[in-house]
Formats: sequence, structure tokens, C-alpha cells
Amino acid sequence: MTLREELWKNYYFMKRDIISFSTYKTNILLMIFSALFGALTYAFLGANATMEAVLARYHMTFTTYLIIGIAFMTYLSQSLTLVQRTINPWSLEEVLVSPTGLLTFIVGSSLWGFIWSTLTIIIYLAVGVLAFGVVLSVNIIGTVLVVALGIGTFIGFSMIGAGVLIVTKQGDPVATLITIITSLFGNVLFPPQLMPQPLQAIAYFTPQYYFLTDVRVMLTGGSVSSIAFELAVLALMCAVILPVGYFAFLWCLKTARKNGTLSWF
Repeated sequence: MTLREELWKNYYFMKRDIISFSTYKTNILLMIFSALFGALTYAFLGANATMEAVLARYHMTFTTYLIIGIAFMTYLSQSLTLVQRTINPWSLEEVLVSPTGLLTFIVGSSLWGFIWSTLTIIIYLAVGVLAFGVVLSVNIIGTVLVVALGIGTFIGFSMIGAGVLIVTKQGDPVATLITIITSLFGNVLFPPQLMPQPLQAIAYFTPQYYFLTDVRVMLTGGSVSSIAFELAVLALMCAVILPVGYFAFLWCLKTARKNGTLSWF
């Protein structure tokens, strides 16, 4: 297979998903309203609350802090369940016996999800800017770099979760655990610096803390050099978790094939 052929396959997978998605018009409207009202909910929360830790650590209003955090968590949520949703019990065997490579199928089938996540982020940020006076000054290169590292890290977690699902057939404990940790330690709704010292330490071991810290700085006029340490930590986490996830997924896939349980869902 040539690179050109693989790219065209990715395009047709994305086209398939867009056509399928467009048939669910009521669901599209509900998702748009969900994003709008979600943005309004957290923006109102931020507009009526103040946090000294936010001003001291990020030099921004609580509204700006919340809007950016909630918006960009959509990328991490999309990445965390990407492989599980793509390689599902009804398509895995068909993909493995087809001339389309597994990586091509995963990439092609996930493109539309990330496009929709980007549109959701735009809605959140637009509501913040137009309705609540959020001021953004985007460092485009820095933002793209942070988003790429965050997505890569969480795709690694997704591959581990998908591998566990293939072997155990009992659900995805990885995604569940990461979601629970994110809600408390992920730097989404409040800075971890507000928590007791032992709990703060847990936050510093989570990639979502560094992802959201970095992306907030990149969207409010900061330079890449100002997040050099946090960016380096996120890059290191991505460099470790992504290949670990890849090889864990391959090992679980090989184990299920060897045991003859690949389709036992």
C-alpha cells in the first residue's frame, strides 16, 4: 500500500462518518445545545465566583479558567475512548482480515470525532468571548503542540483500555479510572493548589494537569518558553505512555487471538 492510498482510505473513512453523522439531525441539534448550555453553565459559575489561586497561578479570571478547561477536555475525552469505540466487537475481526491496516482504520475512523470536538471547543470559546468578556490571545504553534501531546498521551491510555477490554470482555477500567482522577485532580474545575499538599502531589503525576495548565497559558498570550517545564513533563509522559499503550494493545490482541477469544464479547 502506498502512502497516497492510505491517505485516501483515511478520507473515505472520515466521509463515511460524516454522512452517517449527518443523518441524525435531532442528535446534532441536541449536541449543539448541550455544548452551548454547558458553556453557559460554567461561564455563569465563573462569572459569579472568584478564586485567588486562579488569579495568582494563571493571571486570568475564573470564567476564563473554566471555559478553557471545560472546552479542551473534549479533546482528552475523545482520545481516551478512541480505540475502544473504533475497534469494537462488531468490527475488529472484519478489519483484521481486510486489506486495510489497523492503524489506517483507527485514524480514518477517528478524524470526524476530532473535527466535531474542535467545533465544540469553538462554541465554548465563542460563548466565553461574546457573552462573558473572555479575552483570548492564542499562541497557535504552542497550542497545536500542547494539544498534540495531550491527544497522544490519552490515545496511549485508550490503547491500554482497549487491550484490557479485548482480553477481559468486562469493560474498560482504564477509562473509568482516568475519568475519576480527572474530575478531582485534573485541573479542570479548580486548581489543585487549593487542595491539601498530599492531594496536590497526586495532581502533579497526571498528564491532564500539565495539558490544561499549558493550554490555558497558550490561549491567554503566554509564550512556549513560559511553560517549558510543564511542556517537557507532558512530552515525557506522551513519550512513555503512547508506546506502552501501543505494545500493550498488540500484546492483548495477540493473546486473544492465541486463546481464540477475539470475538467473545
